[in-house]
Amino acid sequence: MGKIDIFICDWRKAKPPTINTRETKEKLLENLAGAFLKLASDTQQSQGFFSVILGGGRTPQELNKNIVKSSAAKKIDWKRVIVFFSDERCVPPDHKDSNFKLIFDTLIEPLQISRDNVYSIVGELKPGDAAADYREKLAGFAGDEPVPVFDLALLGFGADGHTASLFPGSKVLKESHYLAVSAGRGPEGLDRVTVTFPVFNAAKNVWLLAAGAEKSQAFRTLVQGSYDPLKLPALGICPRTGDLVYWIDEDISSGLQIKR
Repeated sequence: MGKIDIFICDWRKAKPPTINTRETKEKLLENLAGAFLKLASDTQQSQGFFSVILGGGRTPQELNKNIVKSSAAKKIDWKRVIVFFSDERCVPPDHKDSNFKLIFDTLIEPLQISRDNVYSIVGELKPGDAAADYREKLAGFAGDEPVPVFDLALLGFGADGHTASLFPGSKVLKESHYLAVSAGRGPEGLDRVTVTFPVFNAAKNVWLLAAGAEKSQAFRTLVQGSYDPLKLPALGICPRTGDLVYWIDEDISSGLQIKR
């Protein structure tokens, strides 16, 4: 699919996402961890490294633990894994609300991923400065391309339909020039920095993870409801050429007409 205006064109029929559903969140995360490790292994074999941009949150935290404990993790050369972050709260890296801390504690440190290959958002800076710094990091990884192309963007999905720190009604939803921007304050009152749609939509694979009954209504809108990315930002996730997969549990899929 070529470049489209995600705020005008409802892309869902032209390029429907794959939906993977499992009976419980535990089985979902186990299956997703296996798929993550297989993709990492296959990608390393074909190109020598694996690049991923990760989101934070409680469910991804549990996913990370499944990845770490899997026997397949021993087959990955973690020194050839490159990690970026989808968003961050403007807090120090040891703060309890830091996405970096969550991912470092549950994935980076246990797997001994090289710190030289971990590109974090500097939460101690002012939001605008942190966003500018991260734009430079993203541009450095992109090389001669205008937008970096990650092997995988692994994102979460909120009960309000947000992903990364792209929230309903936010002015940054229509950002198409800057790769990372100040996103204003999140629900907890902390300033945030977020990567923008052009980066996520350039990835070779985009996986959206959602679990829990509280997200079922928003997910129903995502796949079957009216099309409005300004009200439900996850609708803005539409890979240009890559594959889009929704990973959901039974709490969300119940009542939906989904082919397994």
